[in-house]
Amino acid sequence: MRKLVSTVTSREYPFERLEEFADNGEALEVAMAGLERARPRPGSYLWERFAEFLPFKAMDAAVSLGEGNTPLVEACARLKAYAGVDRLWLKNETQNPTWSFKDRGTLACIFMARQMGERTTATISTGNMGHSVAAYAARAGIRALVFVPEFAPREKLMAMTLHGATVLRVRAPDYAEMKQAVLGLAKEFNLRIVSGNGPIRVEGYKLTAFELYEQSRGELPDYIAVPTSACGHIRGLFKGFRELLAAGLICRLPRMIVVQAANNSPIVSALKQGLKHVIPFTNFQTVAEAITTGNPMGGDEIIAKSYQHGWLAEDATEAEILEAQRILAQAGWFVEPATATTLGAVRKLRAAGRIAAGESVVLMLTGAGLKDLDALKHHAFTIVESDLAQVRRDLQRALG
Repeated sequence: MRKLVSTVTSREYPFERLEEFADNGEALEVAMAGLERARPRPGSYLWERFAEFLPFKAMDAAVSLGEGNTPLVEACARLKAYAGVDRLWLKNETQNPTWSFKDRGTLACIFMARQMGERTTATISTGNMGHSVAAYAARAGIRALVFVPEFAPREKLMAMTLHGATVLRVRAPDYAEMKQAVLGLAKEFNLRIVSGNGPIRVEGYKLTAFELYEQSRGELPDYIAVPTSACGHIRGLFKGFRELLAAGLICRLPRMIVVQAANNSPIVSALKQGLKHVIPFTNFQTVAEAITTGNPMGGDEIIAKSYQHGWLAEDATEAEILEAQRILAQAGWFVEPATATTLGAVRKLRAAGRIAAGESVVLMLTGAGLKDLDALKHHAFTIVESDLAQVRRDLQRALG
């Protein structure tokens, strides 16, 4: 049996519901009977191996772009020293087909669209999710509509349109306001419009938890640091671990670290002040454009889970984000600014003693640096201009 259940008051809705949130605004999640008996089974794809944990009747490799199987890599000595964490790992989601973690959630949405016989899929995105939906829709032969805010990076818009999606750039006073208005059109147009915190996307994001379980051979980290915006990613990761625990495959839950940019930290600010509700942010600017939901629907649930499970929360200033992006790049990881927030936040938490010596941390590398080339204008670049007449001398100088 499959159904949707609101995450605070446990109101029940049909699994096929178009609207992404409960009537009272709470986030929804898929509830399935029998998860305590679910077990991994053989399969080439992650979703095949964990099919008993997923709500879809038919999952077809023909709509996959090869998502998942992203590396979990131990950090180098330089990154460990910078963060102050000796047991530091990086989960490189930038190696997904459209270079971000969004592909896992999109695969689940395409499975759902196929199951429901839907020929059009729609999403609201600052860029990464729109790029992902456009690519997977093209693969599946489904029409894609993508609603984006005015500030969406050009690189991402170009990718969407090249895949054949129809892009609607919506002027609005605030991205959260725009998102809520567009989601409200779903019932009127009988159209499934997905956002970053929808219950079906969460089913895709929980696959990352299953993959970490496989890669760590059950020895899960103490903490997982997640850039948090619409809240679906962190919610999906934790849901995956909860289901593994329910099935008796793990004996404890890793603790999440909620990470946001200081200039837009509706959840982190609330947690730091001991509040139970998000603090809406409006008219802000941050280089971390991929995490710019200033008033996330369902954000109160993440706050409640943080208190209940002892999660940590920290922000990163604009300077800290750019420094972390540079440090990661010099260690071999070219990530977008939103991803770099994790390194800056973990460094601060360790310095404050909130992460203990010897505890292990995984940084979720959620999006590649090529996703937002405009952010590079904030960095200094040194290029030696040479020619054939002086290249020998320039090489000698470069070698010191």
